Amino acid sequence: MLPFFFILIALGIILEIISLRRDPGIVKLEYDLSARCVEPGAPIHVHATVTNGSRVPISYLAVNETYPMEATLPKGIMYRNRLDSLQIKKICRVKGRQKKKLTMEASVEKRGVYTFNSDSIEFGDFLGFREVSKTTLQKREIVVYPKRDGPPDITDALGRFLGDVAARRFLIRDPILTAGCREYTGREPMKEIHWLQSAHRGELMVREFDYTRQISACVVLAVDSIDQAEFTDLDECCSAARLVCETLNNAGASVSFFTNSMLTRISGRNIWQCEYSPGHGDELLEGLGRVSGTACRPLAELLEFSMRKSDYDAAFVLIVPSGDLSGEEAASMLRDKTGREVLLVRAGRGALSDTTAQDAV
Repeated sequence: MLPFFFILIALGIILEIISLRRDPGIVKLEYDLSARCVEPGAPIHVHATVTNGSRVPISYLAVNETYPMEATLPKGIMYRNRLDSLQIKKICRVKGRQKKKLTMEASVEKRGVYTFNSDSIEFGDFLGFREVSKTTLQKREIVVYPKRDGPPDITDALGRFLGDVAARRFLIRDPILTAGCREYTGREPMKEIHWLQSAHRGELMVREFDYTRQISACVVLAVDSIDQAEFTDLDECCSAARLVCETLNNAGASVSFFTNSMLTRISGRNIWQCEYSPGHGDELLEGLGRVSGTACRPLAELLEFSMRKSDYDAAFVLIVPSGDLSGEEAASMLRDKTGREVLLVRAGRGALSDTTAQDAV
């Protein structure tokens, strides 16, 4: 029995000496998140995969991570508040030549762009007398979409707005929506005669109008007057934009989105635009998650750009903060210059509110 005891002591000393000479580079870390973009409050799985490249086991290994202050952690998880972040330490034991994945679940309710960091790993010698720290500095970014919640008055206003747009197409025939020409029967009004086609064919031809063409809408989010100290305004403007785009799309409208906001961590000072369609809404939602309160271009340039880039018959939905006094003027300018329908949506100050329809009919 005594010889066996001495053999264990000798083996422990040998393993301790080997562990003290261990190269920190043998221990590797892979850091990743389960998703790049998520809904508010959706689970985010933070994966830290540790690989021990040595045959000697590591009895103590800790992964030091930094989570955003807005993150919600499971009950019972220990953390420390440091500046504007949460300090997390994941501890485990890793056998020789073993790969171990450590997973933590978190969630974020507030819209925005957040970073999860793996700062360093700490591991001890075989007997736990000494610790070695290795810097990792791996950063992973995630975008939280704006909430899709909103008051029913916006949905009701959009329903009436779409009805007005559809009615206008029937009541006021637009030559631009001409689907083709056919022979004149004598029952059509003279104003529908296509004189150029008539001259070309040598007989009277009348226009055929396309009333089934998909309604198009141009949604414009202006952040010029966002109060930098009032972040609620910005979040609720983004929630309003999401609600408007999804409601219009569900009603069968083709949606184009424009904003003069500088998107967080996306280079460029140009007006951002994207198309929203069924199954292809991720780009819009990520953009709304990245919207900041800093305007890259003034409102006048935003409106000129959206008029130039949108469909020729697109109706406009202008979204501004509730305290923006220039909203009425901007909506009137759009109506006068384009002759189209304009819906003004004010959002902010804790609630989406004050939705005003301005019809060009």
